[in-house]
Amino acid sequence: MQNGPKAYWLSFFLTLAILIPLLGGFVLYGLWQQDTAPAQIAQSGVPVGSPTQENDHTLFVAVVAEQPGFVLLRLDGVNNIIRVCPVPAASVVSAPGGPTLLRDSYRSAGPGRAAELLSQTLNIQIDRYLAIAPASLATAWNGMEPPRVNLTGLLEPQELAALGLSEDPVVSLAPEDAPEFLAKLADEGVPPARLERIRGAVWDAALRQQLPSLAITLIEGLRKASSTLLSDLTLTDLYDLQDTLDWLARRQAQVEMEVIPGRWGEDGERYEFTEDSIASAGSWFVQRQQPSESPALATPGPSAGASASPAPSPSEQTASPVGVTPRPSASPTPAPSPTLPPVSGAPAGALG
Repeated sequence: MQNGPKAYWLSFFLTLAILIPLLGGFVLYGLWQQDTAPAQIAQSGVPVGSPTQENDHTLFVAVVAEQPGFVLLRLDGVNNIIRVCPVPAASVVSAPGGPTLLRDSYRSAGPGRAAELLSQTLNIQIDRYLAIAPASLATAWNGMEPPRVNLTGLLEPQELAALGLSEDPVVSLAPEDAPEFLAKLADEGVPPARLERIRGAVWDAALRQQLPSLAITLIEGLRKASSTLLSDLTLTDLYDLQDTLDWLARRQAQVEMEVIPGRWGEDGERYEFTEDSIASAGSWFVQRQQPSESPALATPGPSAGASASPAPSPSEQTASPVGVTPRPSASPTPAPSPTLPPVSGAPAGALG
């Protein structure tokens, strides 16, 4: 009994000798974490150093409508530029069975196949495809201000008057309303060449005016709309796109719009690419590794949209019918194009 208190106090002090250094270590570690946490938070989601090839994306976007609209987007973080290239739905593209129209390929086999054939025809690399309906455009735009588009030089004075825009040709156009607006212009007889330039102007205004918000707001909107999209974009792709858009916004990237050059048929039902088209596309986008001549190419001639020549004024265009069923190609059966690996490969709603 006499040794009881001594043993108790001895064990008590030995326990303190072990616990006090451990507790002190935890306190010091917590203080160190407090000092380093703000720096870690500030760096999250921001590309480290200079952008790489992972920050260069080419997307084929199809807006689902009665008359679908197609756009090639390149988000080039390396060269600090966003390029918008409308592609006419009546574009002639190469297919194993012979030349076909881009819209026919899209309707029969979906956006992945359409992107593949366009990639093969223009000899450019397309990384991902995205088909989106007008209602989903509203979800993806996620509450951002509608772009304001100046139609001066894109529409004739009498066309502006018919739309009630003679005094103020600047229109505020929500993304979900753009397909209906373009369809209305087509019904008014606006030639398809000018319709494509107006389509490009809408995309140009949307990306230019909302560039600071795209990295957060647009990517969040695409996640919200993911179940309604037909795309091979993955969640990893969205993180890469977010980093790239953030970099482009912080560097105040240029936004440039050019219609893929080519030649319209006399009736406006076909848009044929030429060697000038291949050259222009090759200067705007990353080229495919193994170029091959496409049987869908027309004989080289004056180009309708080459960047080297000024865009024609509205008065230089002639109205042509829109929405007419394309005629089959009258040329003899061409040699089949080689079948290339598809750009796509993921099911609808791959973002989710």
